[in-house]
Amino acid sequence: MLEDLRKVASKLAKESVTQKEYDKNGGRFAAATIKKRIGWCKAHELSGLKKNRNYKITREECIAGIKQIAEKLKKTAITKKEYFANVEFSERIIYRLFDSWKVFVESAGLHVTPGYHEPATEDQLFENIERIWELLGRQPKTSDFSESFSRFSARTYAKRFGSLRKALEAFVASVAIEGTAQAENSRKQISEILPQQSTLKVHKTSRTVSWRMRFLVMRRDDFKCCIDGKSPATHPGTVLVVDHIMPWDAGGETVMENLQTLCEPCNGGKSNLPMKES
Repeated sequence: MLEDLRKVASKLAKESVTQKEYDKNGGRFAAATIKKRIGWCKAHELSGLKKNRNYKITREECIAGIKQIAEKLKKTAITKKEYFANVEFSERIIYRLFDSWKVFVESAGLHVTPGYHEPATEDQLFENIERIWELLGRQPKTSDFSESFSRFSARTYAKRFGSLRKALEAFVASVAIEGTAQAENSRKQISEILPQQSTLKVHKTSRTVSWRMRFLVMRRDDFKCCIDGKSPATHPGTVLVVDHIMPWDAGGETVMENLQTLCEPCNGGKSNLPMKES
């Protein structure tokens, strides 16, 4: 594939080749196949060619491009299919530059097509991974993203991140960033946690546990209840929650050192009591 890409580039006397140029000028393989197997940009790098400049495209160039397409098609509402049929880069670049298709289209003074539904946000995709990881007690595989088990398909992740593996890597990286920040905050806050018997409700942190922190706590606790050891993986139907060891009402903060994994029955029994008798 790399050798054939070099041949087409040599034939065109160019240092980089677009996918359309490759397909129209005797490429032995479909450009889509090379893109899927290697990555179009990576294929250029491995072939000793220059990366296509579109992979470093700016917001302004994207906006100018969609305006030209709209003018060419004589439309004020452009679909994704119409847009990406006329450009060489992936949908992911648009999401990286504009966060959503709607923001991108409106930035160009155009309209989204009737019936358009905004795709899931990155947070929603990551929350789904966190939920599946919790239920299984292990890293999810492609087969775990079935319609009956997952809110989003493996194809949805591949479309947004390039592959399911890259989506999982992005999820783990996101959790790691949250963990690092939380560890730093914990060191500052844990010494300020109010005495157990205090009735004051002044807190340094929010009562709500973010999904990232929730995942960090459950992973630390092996996705098992810290009281009876049950987990969704070994006891189907078990629902895990993250509990404040020192109750929030008693001044407990939402920091890693003060959080634990409990199943719903144990959490209900503990309620707002401390773990140890005073």
